Amino acid sequence: MRHVDPEILKERKKRILQAIIHQYIKTAKPVGSQIITKDYEFDLSPATIRSLMSELEEEGYLSHPHTSAGRIPTDKGYRSYVDSLIELQKLVLDEEDRVRHEYQGRIRELEDLLSKTSRALSSLSHYTGFIVAPKPESNKLRYIELAQVSENRLLILFVTHTGLVKHKIIEASVPFDKLHRLNRILNDNLKDLNLSNIKQKVVEILDDFEREEKEVISIARNLSKYIFDIEDEIYLEGTKNVLVLPEFHDYESMRCLLSLSEDKDRLIQILNDNISGKGVSVLIGSETQCKDFQHLSVVSSIYKDNERPLGVLGIIGPKRMEYPKMMAIVSAVTKIVNKLLSKVGG
Repeated sequence: MRHVDPEILKERKKRILQAIIHQYIKTAKPVGSQIITKDYEFDLSPATIRSLMSELEEEGYLSHPHTSAGRIPTDKGYRSYVDSLIELQKLVLDEEDRVRHEYQGRIRELEDLLSKTSRALSSLSHYTGFIVAPKPESNKLRYIELAQVSENRLLILFVTHTGLVKHKIIEASVPFDKLHRLNRILNDNLKDLNLSNIKQKVVEILDDFEREEKEVISIARNLSKYIFDIEDEIYLEGTKNVLVLPEFHDYESMRCLLSLSEDKDRLIQILNDNISGKGVSVLIGSETQCKDFQHLSVVSSIYKDNERPLGVLGIIGPKRMEYPKMMAIVSAVTKIVNKLLSKVGG
């Protein structure tokens, strides 16, 4: 091989050893250079990979069974692999300290937490941070109130058990005595229901409440539509962080990223379709089955209310990102969000 910086050579060997051990753990079969070349994304020629595998064998990290062309890890190889995992755990702890600083200050509402989380992920990673708001089936209604704020304008406000606070003003007018009764009936009948189940229930309740009042039925439809419309929401921060990177200087890759940022419904669908339920998930380029992600990777995790999944958060960045560091950041943020959710919703 040509002269290569010793540190670069060391890092290449480390990554190839990790790939071989990962593959061997998965299959229990000796690993050949062709598998590493085909299934793992190394920007190296097959000849270079074969040469590095030979060096790893000479150094005692790999052995070469006589009956196979592939290699298997030695005890020394496994020790190096485990030590690298320990280094990753230290990195996770370091990132958790950084994340805690991002969440300084009291968070009063779920929206504050979601907004702060997307900013924290972007700030810590220097890429694009995101968090998808809990779906209606993950939110139970804690309280709802209708208030007349002017002659023809009615405020709708509701709070969920996770701390989500939403409000909207619609064109409507209801006499004070009926409004008081209406609030009581809505809270009596809708409290603790999932938001996804409320849409039709609101219309039924208000239809029974006062059939002759057209204004009330109009409110019912507006209210149910509004609650239903919060189903898909994503907090996205730091798209510009990615756009300035070298691989996004050409029009096509820039267009893909901007398209995802503008079409948030499609972005949410992609994220929800590809999320793994176990720990931190990594999707690289074409693994998302979306052409607009061909230049991107997503590191993500599910955040929860106790053990109940609420949504997904993570980082969108270039395929050449530092995966261990990004995974550590996402893991740390997820732990803190899970912890804070109990306080926000409590």
